[in-house]
Amino acid sequence: MYKIVALLAVVACASAGLVPVASPALLAAPAVVAAPTVVRTPSLDSAVIKSERLGGNFAYSTVEGHAYAAVSPVISHVPAPVAVSYSAVPVGIRSHAIVPSAPLIL
Repeated sequence: MYKIVALLAVVACASAGLVPVASPALLAAPAVVAAPTVVRTPSLDSAVIKSERLGGNFAYSTVEGHAYAAVSPVISHVPAPVAVSYSAVPVGIRSHAIVPSAPLIL
């Protein structure tokens, strides 16, 4: 029993979909490249329902087809916003009134 479990563990590790790490010489490359993943897609399933009458009784049978799709993740660098701080400048206030040099004539 243990031999079968060990064999299944080795097979599971071998088919895990691991991708080798990128070369350290390439600085722009990501550290690990994501592998495609198989996911279940219920919207693409198919089913056949068959009904028959056997000896006065109704018999139903169903055949289902499950759909799977391979999804490859898109990995890209998203620039993060950088915080900017602003400082307020003191408001200039005049302390004296402006007096016109000539009188206003109406």
